[in-house]
Amino acid sequence: MNRMSRFGLAAAAALVSAGLGCAGLGVGEGIAQADDGGWGPPHHWCPGEQPVPVTGNHVTDPLNWDWNVCHTYYFLWPGMGNVSNLIWDGDNPPPKPPPPMGVYCDPGTFFQNCRIDNHP
Repeated sequence: MNRMSRFGLAAAAALVSAGLGCAGLGVGEGIAQADDGGWGPPHHWCPGEQPVPVTGNHVTDPLNWDWNVCHTYYFLWPGMGNVSNLIWDGDNPPPKPPPPMGVYCDPGTFFQNCRIDNHP
């Protein structure tokens, strides 16, 4: 009997500890998303500031914008930019493309519940 009560006490302590840990990490709360197309926070540049970080080959893919005014810009995936291959200038970048199709299996099922679908 003593063993069971100790085991029960240890299990209860572990559950409470896990619950508090999840609460502290914010697990279970909604994830806030900005209206940025999923690209992260915008970057800003104005004349007189350090140049925008080089993205790729600045000789064959130069940053093509007006260097006399301030800009709000985003780093995108290759080929999606409007002022260079990787940079979108403006407040409304395009949304990220959908995830690729592939074979996806539910975690912990050891390939028993697999399907061809978009990434979950």
